[in-house]
Amino acid sequence: MRRSWVAVFAAGWLVACGGNSLPAGDSQDPTPGGGLPGEPVPPGGPDGQGNGEEPTGSQSLWPLTAGSTWTYDIQDPVEGNFQKQVTVVGPGEVPDQPGINAVQVHSRQDRVRNGTLYEEYSWQVELTNGLVVRLREDDYRNGQQVRSTTWSPATVKSVASVPDALPWTYKSDVLEHITLGDGSKDQKDPTYIWKVLESGVTVTTRAGTFTNAVKIQRDKVNNNGEVKPDKTRFYWLVPGIGKVREEGERTEDLAAYDIKP
Repeated sequence: MRRSWVAVFAAGWLVACGGNSLPAGDSQDPTPGGGLPGEPVPPGGPDGQGNGEEPTGSQSLWPLTAGSTWTYDIQDPVEGNFQKQVTVVGPGEVPDQPGINAVQVHSRQDRVRNGTLYEEYSWQVELTNGLVVRLREDDYRNGQQVRSTTWSPATVKSVASVPDALPWTYKSDVLEHITLGDGSKDQKDPTYIWKVLESGVTVTTRAGTFTNAVKIQRDKVNNNGEVKPDKTRFYWLVPGIGKVREEGERTEDLAAYDIKP
């Protein structure tokens, strides 16, 4: 486990949005065996003094400012049509990881086809290399916790800035630690390939038309490096707003948003 990021969090730093350039690409693999695939963004922006050129999160592709909300219309082949509400709760300590701080994000999905209220709490960190990673995720169904997942190293959730050169590719190998609601445990070792395909893309959603979206592809691959069938996802992210559309295993379309400074 890398001492540097552990020391940063132990000192009580909380993660803010911002970030610089992304890793170079294919050759940049996450640190194996634990830790973060990069350094966390310090409070106040990349320089740690609040002297960034833009207000915190104003140009991020994945804003993590407390109080920000997004509502998505979901079309799911299994669960049917419903809405998802995402809220950034704010910075705090990650459960069962004393001294480790991240930004907590809450997601609520009223899955009307089967009458299930699905909720997800995740703890996310933006890194100075432009990646956004998850340290932990807790899943609830109808108020009962059914799963808790952590990753080693922290798994890539999204990207927060546009790479200097496109297309750009990043391989994410992680060990997934799962604890189910009954206390039983499981492990998986998924591999994901992230690709930033293009920028300046126009995409229309119920929340409006955006002309400056960044299109991203995420593939889940097997041990032979082959893309798993039906496991490819496409995301459209907009600076200062975040995800406005997702296609693949299901479709998510932005219906409303309120981004806090």
